[in-house]
Amino acid sequence: MAGKPTQGTQHPNGDAAAVLETLARHDQGDAYINLQDWFPDWPYARLSVEEYLAEIDRIVPLMEADEHADRLVYVPFNEPNWIWYNRGADYEGTVERFLHDWDAVYAHLRAIAPDTPIAGPNESHYDARFMRDFMAHTSEAGTVPDVVTWHELSPDSLRHYQDHYDDYRALEAEFGVEPRPININEYGNNRDFGVPGQMVQWASMFEDTGAYADMAYWTAAGGFSGNAPQTNVPNGGWWFLKTYSQMTGRTAEVTPPQENQVDTLQGVAVLDEGKEQAQILLGGGEGAANVDVTGLDLGRKVTATVHEIAWTANEGASGPPRVVDRVALRPSHGAATIELDGLDRMSAYWITLTPGTGRVDPAEVPWSGTWEAEDARITAGAVYDEGGVDDANGFPASGGRSVGSLNRADSRVEFDVDVPEAGTYDLTITYGNTYGRDLPQGGSPTEQFLTVDGGEAATVTYPSTMQWAARGQVTVQVELDAGANTLALAKSDRTAGTAYGEAGLDKIDLAPAAVDSHTYPAVLARTEGDVDYRYGRNEGVKVRGDEQVVFDVYAPADGYYEVAADARGRGELTVLGPHGEHAAFDLDDEQTLALHHGINRIAIGADGRGSLTVHDLTVTGDGGDEGFTQLTAADAELSGTARLTDNEWAADGQAVTGVGGGEENTVRLTVEAETAGPHLLLVHYANDERSGNHAYNIDVVSRYAEFTVNGDAVRTVPMRGTWSWNDFWSYPLIVDLEAGVNTIEIGNPGLHTDIGDREGRTADFDHFELAPLLG
Repeated sequence: MAGKPTQGTQHPNGDAAAVLETLARHDQGDAYINLQDWFPDWPYARLSVEEYLAEIDRIVPLMEADEHADRLVYVPFNEPNWIWYNRGADYEGTVERFLHDWDAVYAHLRAIAPDTPIAGPNESHYDARFMRDFMAHTSEAGTVPDVVTWHELSPDSLRHYQDHYDDYRALEAEFGVEPRPININEYGNNRDFGVPGQMVQWASMFEDTGAYADMAYWTAAGGFSGNAPQTNVPNGGWWFLKTYSQMTGRTAEVTPPQENQVDTLQGVAVLDEGKEQAQILLGGGEGAANVDVTGLDLGRKVTATVHEIAWTANEGASGPPRVVDRVALRPSHGAATIELDGLDRMSAYWITLTPGTGRVDPAEVPWSGTWEAEDARITAGAVYDEGGVDDANGFPASGGRSVGSLNRADSRVEFDVDVPEAGTYDLTITYGNTYGRDLPQGGSPTEQFLTVDGGEAATVTYPSTMQWAARGQVTVQVELDAGANTLALAKSDRTAGTAYGEAGLDKIDLAPAAVDSHTYPAVLARTEGDVDYRYGRNEGVKVRGDEQVVFDVYAPADGYYEVAADARGRGELTVLGPHGEHAAFDLDDEQTLALHHGINRIAIGADGRGSLTVHDLTVTGDGGDEGFTQLTAADAELSGTARLTDNEWAADGQAVTGVGGGEENTVRLTVEAETAGPHLLLVHYANDERSGNHAYNIDVVSRYAEFTVNGDAVRTVPMRGTWSWNDFWSYPLIVDLEAGVNTIEIGNPGLHTDIGDREGRTADFDHFELAPLLG
């Protein structure tokens, strides 16, 4: 992970201390710290090397004192060819000055932090001439970095990175330098992040050379580099990263149709002999492709399951990869071919290969349809080209284009759609909210009218997005006739002027409405301990003692869900909370659990009693507030500066503001629990604190909130930015309540704060929901 120094001021979040704690909790990984991100301005204010060394004496001791300092890697210069050492016409003089300063900083870091690795030179791109001069000098001076870093920030990197890598390795050999680890500690563009088909290309490129790599920090704090639309809520990019992270075993060689080209079909593959599995992750191409597998040693009968990891826009929530094909293979001398068709270049495709029985149930893929806004009938609007090779830092759009400037009273986009049968359909609209924060009332959701075949208009509400081209998704239900229908999205009366902004449109998708249900096979889940894998008719994972199968379960909305475990033996089901908390229950065939929107981690184990074979876990439901206790802002007891404020976008027309910034400024909830035990608490909040006007980063600030239950501190959590004070997101916690009356208090008495909010305020609060975890 790449971050800033503890107490650094370049970004509002991501201090080394927080990054180190996260890495330590997960056992692996280093924190690459850009020391110059101590400074607030971009580009960094120019200092002499003597002044910089004095600042390093302030920066480094703060981090060296951390209990996890053994995970630090210091990056003394960030893109020096752009900042402080812009070479311009005087190449020799500027390089000489940089090499002098590099040696000085290197020696100083070795003196004050002798055991912490140093990385560099960390240029904005690979410059073969400069790298030769750098390696020639540092190999003689004894200042070669422990890790060699540079950035790959162009679509052309997909074409030229291999040449850069080969050139650098040749320099090591030429100058007698022991091979160093390589970390491309900034890569990619806005057009890539969150797009599974793009991310595969970068991953395969770095896998080919065994390099480490960190996504560039273009987007907002808390958003996982554009892969987490909200707290614990994944998009398609998140599912790509999760799938990639679970590819265990030995890396297999992949030969793509074209090597070292921009935007082509690429892949990564592994063989895990211990699990008796092979996995292939590919993407970036479209249409048809054959995947030829050789050297496969999983038996005479193999089952190949093809999953699609679809693009769901930057801020559109995504369910788990869906099975689109299932094939029974009979490899000949370890060779087999998997035929793929209908590939979408923005999707990634995950193929799992496991021992089979020779027979498979065909994949049931429900009908769906997509219609691009730019191909629809447009009134009083305009078509715009979006992020692509020629505009790499533009945001992606389906088909590369979208419709905007829908800001006139007669603005309208009409889609002619065709569906196979009459019924209720889920209509998913991919949009961007173009509401500007500079308007007097600040940002907010916006609206459009939706009509079906010219019928009565319904209102569609679009939450704010990070910016107009960072697209989100909303889903509403429509009744359609079999065959042709016309869907129109038009300017609403409420947004006819500028007061409530406008929405831009990318595409619409239709699918038959159905109760959400997904089955998660145990053999493809995460596991803890030395578990046994079984295939065939009794496919599953056998666990003993403290071993577990851990499922990352997706819920499309907050609410209760039926959770059915197909398992043999006695066991325990544990809900693992987002902050390390957990709640364990005896395992039943079917249980009703309160889940929050997004990722819920559920572990199944034997609880130390014999063994348990876990086959799969099925989660069914659409959420909703049935069974949840609702508390509005007006139901809360406020103290200190906390007060009720009118807000038309709040659930009950009011929000709580002014909480935190002092011990007495709190909001208190009084709730009654029928039984003692773990409960899901959903806090609906808004936060639009910003730290300033960075050149390109959206510097939202996470406001902290401390939760206490019956007087006992539970935890303090960061509540990330929601894009406006009028957009309320849901934040989940698991809290233990006593039977009877309980008090939950929210504040920030410790003045936990990031840059920007100097008073240590918490977020604004809309309403609260509470439900027993086990329904």
